[in-house]
Amino acid sequence: MEWRFVSLALCACMCVMFAPGISTPSGPASATCATLEQSRFFGVFSSKTALPSSPCSWTLQNPDPRRYTVYMKITKPAESCTPRQIRTFQFDSFLETSRTYLGMESFDEVVRLCDASSAVAYLESSKQFLQVRKVMPRLGMEPVEEDEGNDEGSQFNAEFLVVGKRNPSMPACEMLCQWLEDCLATSTHGNPCGIMMTPCQCWEPPKRKTGGCYRGGVYTEKCTPTARDNHRDAEIM
Repeated sequence: MEWRFVSLALCACMCVMFAPGISTPSGPASATCATLEQSRFFGVFSSKTALPSSPCSWTLQNPDPRRYTVYMKITKPAESCTPRQIRTFQFDSFLETSRTYLGMESFDEVVRLCDASSAVAYLESSKQFLQVRKVMPRLGMEPVEEDEGNDEGSQFNAEFLVVGKRNPSMPACEMLCQWLEDCLATSTHGNPCGIMMTPCQCWEPPKRKTGGCYRGGVYTEKCTPTARDNHRDAEIM
């Protein structure tokens, strides 16, 4: 009887240790609907499969924030969208004991998932975790029934890219530069581009013209050469 009791206790302990999602930094989201992506440098996900219900979370872990930056491209819903139901943020860690996020920063104002003025949103994350979470609708809002047959218009897709801060790979830079170009092309004062910096050189520097006035990547007409700038640049007037 004593041996049986010890065996059951050991089995229960092992179940707790290896239970799925037990180490997932999901925070207040349901532990039964939490996905943690690790050791991946590129990938895609659909809200239909990654966030099938509320509450639910999808989290991407940066392998080393000192060496890598995470970029994400989010294609917004084509039709219906429940405001503030999808939350996007980055954080350093989550303390289960106090239910506290450390270093939490929201991307909601960058993504603006329900803003139909732009079809795509881009963001840049430099912390340990990047999380997309589906929460219950806020109080005062009518609950939305999730009908699998008529829910395609409310779904969104996302792509993520983890890029090294030093010596990034050529394929990663090609994709990131395309994202940056598209991001800047659709950027407005009210909806600025969410990509702030890249480790990639996305555009070739302009070729220097003989006798031209070039400094800091800008050409100008009003300038005069100086002795110091002989065979180099010209001094801007």
